[in-house]
Amino acid sequence: MSAIEVRECRTPKDFTAFIEAGHRAQADNPRWVALLHKEIREAFDKRHSPFMKENHIKAFVALRDGIPVGRIAGIVNKAHLDKYQDATGHFGFIDAIDDAEVFGALFGAVSEFLKAEGLKRLQGPFSLTINHESGLLVKGYDQPHVVRTNHAPPYYAAQIEALGFRKSIDLLACVCRLSESDFPERAARLAKHFPDIAALKTHGHSFFNLRQRFPQILALYNDAWQFNWGSTPVSQAEARMIGNLTLPVSKPSWIRIAEWHGEPVALLCQIPNVNEALADLKGQLLPFGWAKLLWHIHARGTRMSRVPMIGVARRWRGTRIGTLGVSLLLADAIETARRAGVEEMEISWMLETNHAVLNLIRSLPARDTRTFRIYEKPL
Repeated sequence: MSAIEVRECRTPKDFTAFIEAGHRAQADNPRWVALLHKEIREAFDKRHSPFMKENHIKAFVALRDGIPVGRIAGIVNKAHLDKYQDATGHFGFIDAIDDAEVFGALFGAVSEFLKAEGLKRLQGPFSLTINHESGLLVKGYDQPHVVRTNHAPPYYAAQIEALGFRKSIDLLACVCRLSESDFPERAARLAKHFPDIAALKTHGHSFFNLRQRFPQILALYNDAWQFNWGSTPVSQAEARMIGNLTLPVSKPSWIRIAEWHGEPVALLCQIPNVNEALADLKGQLLPFGWAKLLWHIHARGTRMSRVPMIGVARRWRGTRIGTLGVSLLLADAIETARRAGVEEMEISWMLETNHAVLNLIRSLPARDTRTFRIYEKPL
């Protein structure tokens, strides 16, 4: 068998191989939905990605006889290092065929890169940050690949663990079947016990005011997640990039804030499961991909939605107002999804240690469906 060559991606041709490696590795995974090729290229392009400008990142592709068989990214996340001072580097975009030599060569290249940067520990996957796709699927392989989450066959975890990686923490996904939930009715009954609850208002956004209100959403997000495990703040520039990527396929009215006498208390963001529209596009938007994508999201609708963000401002955590604010937002989300014809809502991801949120979500009711694992290993 020929030796593995690991090449740092520097040219458009290299990134074509990087994209091809992902497709080859996931070829036998019927659940996997490819990211848009344009989005992958822009993620590693300093002209488009503020995260690339702010951090030191290298993408690698593994080739055997010139054929791309694996890929990975090594990440020096300056915001993480400034906050935690833990000499930890990250990896992401890991995809490879079921071959120990390929996995070993990819992680060897990333390890050498990060050790040369003076780092002492390798952790991931994060593609490219904890604020984007995080964790490796280790449970729920038969479940749908929901937008902005990882999907991988079982051998990925086996190959990574064989290299000496161990669990750092698990991230959980739960799914609520909306026809089975009476949570909005229960939340309404609960609110009647508190006469002053009328001062707690929830509101969504529109395509016309979302950009104007985005700074408020960003500030609330960064405040609510400040002390979560591994969290790093989202910069204004990164937030704008995320907004530009998602606005065409988002529903701004599904991004809702709870306010107490005009002060932001809690945030919930629900998004259509765009992967249902992307599944047939194979990563390509041309020539008719955009039209198909927008029609599927805004005309046909999706069977599933995802709630990637539920957060309470630090000042209101552990308070009656904070709890009621989140409950009202969840009730809003369920009713909104129902009106749009959504059948199931995935809430993901949540830290396995966040028992308060997990208990609330499971009471919708929602069942645990998928587990994503963050791994780590000394360098």
